[in-house]
Amino acid sequence: MTRTKSLAIATAVTAVVLLFALAVPLLNKAVSPTVDVGGETFTLAGVTLTAPDEVRMRPGFYQPESGRIEFLVGEAEVDIAVAAPYDFDAEYLAEEMSRLLEVQPGVQLTEPRDCAADGVEGAGRSFVTETGAGFACAFVHDTIRAEVTATGASLDSATVDRIDALIAQLSFGTV
Repeated sequence: MTRTKSLAIATAVTAVVLLFALAVPLLNKAVSPTVDVGGETFTLAGVTLTAPDEVRMRPGFYQPESGRIEFLVGEAEVDIAVAAPYDFDAEYLAEEMSRLLEVQPGVQLTEPRDCAADGVEGAGRSFVTETGAGFACAFVHDTIRAEVTATGASLDSATVDRIDALIAQLSFGTV
């Protein structure tokens, strides 16, 4: 093989490798890993929820059989877990959630927070982490409990309002 032919092959291989190295990240950005679920209705263990506009979800993050769903509101993640039966009130559930948050490294609880779903008052707590902020809300209606945790690098007031609008859509009593 001549030196020119070897150089041509090496250049072609380098070009192909470079093409893949640059094209794959661009392709990942072009194909959104989330879908807009605004207006869609979800059911979790006796609780229904219709997502407000501009709420997104990653494929596979709706698990009705385990009572879990995760939404993206702006850059914030909102995790909702629903289970039954539950025999305590929302304040007790909020305290349990606070204790679980408190033992996580880098989490510092701040002030209590008002939480409201569709006709159900809840109890909640705000917190800060090493990488951002968040809040947790607890709801209990009859024997159904719902835990909502929202976290993000920064939760500005517009994002918090959108998360509150999502939480307000939680409707208890639908089987």
